[in-house]
Amino acid sequence: MSKMALKEGEKVSRQAMGHLLLLGIIKLAAGLLTGMTVIIADAISTFADTLGLFASYFGLRLSRKSADKKFKYGYYKIETFAALFVSLGTIYAGYAILSRAINNIGVMKEGVHKPFAITTTIIAIVFSIRLYKKLKKAGENANSLSLIANAREKKMDVFAGFIVLVSIIANYQQIPYVESVVTILISTLILKVGLSSAKESLFFLLDYWDNPSLVRKIRKEFRKEKDLITKVNKIRLRRAGTFIFGEAFVELNPFAEIKDLREELDLLNDKIMKLDPYIRDFPIYTHITKEKNIKIAVPIESGRSLKAKIASNLKKTNAYLFARVSNGRITDFYIKKLSEKSKKPIEFAEFLKKEKVKIIINNKLHSLIYYNLRRTHHIQIYPNLAGIKTAEEAIKLLLIDT
Repeated sequence: MSKMALKEGEKVSRQAMGHLLLLGIIKLAAGLLTGMTVIIADAISTFADTLGLFASYFGLRLSRKSADKKFKYGYYKIETFAALFVSLGTIYAGYAILSRAINNIGVMKEGVHKPFAITTTIIAIVFSIRLYKKLKKAGENANSLSLIANAREKKMDVFAGFIVLVSIIANYQQIPYVESVVTILISTLILKVGLSSAKESLFFLLDYWDNPSLVRKIRKEFRKEKDLITKVNKIRLRRAGTFIFGEAFVELNPFAEIKDLREELDLLNDKIMKLDPYIRDFPIYTHITKEKNIKIAVPIESGRSLKAKIASNLKKTNAYLFARVSNGRITDFYIKKLSEKSKKPIEFAEFLKKEKVKIIINNKLHSLIYYNLRRTHHIQIYPNLAGIKTAEEAIKLLLIDT
């Protein structure tokens, strides 16, 4: 999708260049023929736009090149550099028009061939509206900063066109200062757009970029995997031309198996990449912390203390002893009865999950229960070794192993 959108962006910018060049020539001819400074200023602005579209076209074309030995991270930032070039050209055009207007302020020069000037200006307004819509759509589809910058300029041209019309009408009525004031206003609008686009492009080149909406979507995907990912430390995004590059630093459940981690992180990465078609790369950096506080579940047949007898299977299990362990020591425990209904696979998993256990002592669990606990909820399951009769013995042996 992104490559097709980039090609479409190239096509739109190439077509717009030809149309703008022709329009600029017509405006310049109208300005020279009528002798009106405001139309000449508008023509200069149009030629600057043509140069900007050439930079967009050039940048989009090069940004599609694959990485090579010299540019190992690809050519994506060329498009952003092109956007900066467009912005600098816009700033220069605005400055040139502003200087000319200030020098000519108060000079009243009656224009000639005014109907021609009005017709040319109306054509320019209509053309700018159509080109603005076309460039905006192509820029958003290609995620192109330079095309969007050019679209903004065309939007300003629409307002500038109406102001030029006012100036021509004022010239008809021989009202002084209007032409110079209008030219100053046009140049101020051009400078504002140029400075805004230049700031945005420069920040992107310096890897400054913020998209709170996309960050929230990514965090939401991480939160869905709360059994696997215990904490999201940092999410970073940056723009490189039309593409987005990102990375996340997360902490993982230390009781998840490597096999589970590999599969689930790959699936999670695929989900994040699908959040935006212009996400080019999104590595997930993981850190496994050591749990200081662990809750262990031990199946018991009888008893109300740590000396309670371990149940050999689920049928004989009447309750579960839940022991809290901190820094290798049992700090607290409690016992919770297990009803017959709670021994069903789904209910049993929910029973243990609700207690937030990390480790469970196995008592010949059904395969469905085992899979649900181990693979889905990443609860570690330890075998009930021969010779171990009480909950306390099982927990102490487990502590030695961990």
